[in-house]
Amino acid sequence: MLILGIVLIVVAAALIVLGLFTTGNGDLEDPIATMLGLPVGATTLFVIGLVAGVLLLLGLSLTKWGGKRQAKSMKERREMRKIVQSVHDADPKTTDEN
Repeated sequence: MLILGIVLIVVAAALIVLGLFTTGNGDLEDPIATMLGLPVGATTLFVIGLVAGVLLLLGLSLTKWGGKRQAKSMKERREMRKIVQSVHDADPKTTDEN
């Protein structure tokens, strides 16, 4: 989840940068912007911004959730190693070969 969240954040950042570098035609009667050489209208730019915002929020929440989950898993593994080590130290197996 952590990696998926980071990927979503990168995609959202790319959409935001893409939206920032759109160029307008300067015509006030028929304003059409150009994004990567393709003409886009105001509604399309709005939807791209909306999608970028949703992806950014989703990516941040997935990153936060994945980080918490990974930290919890690492803590549990660390505790299990301590328990196994203490059991091993307290009851060493002796081998008597007769």
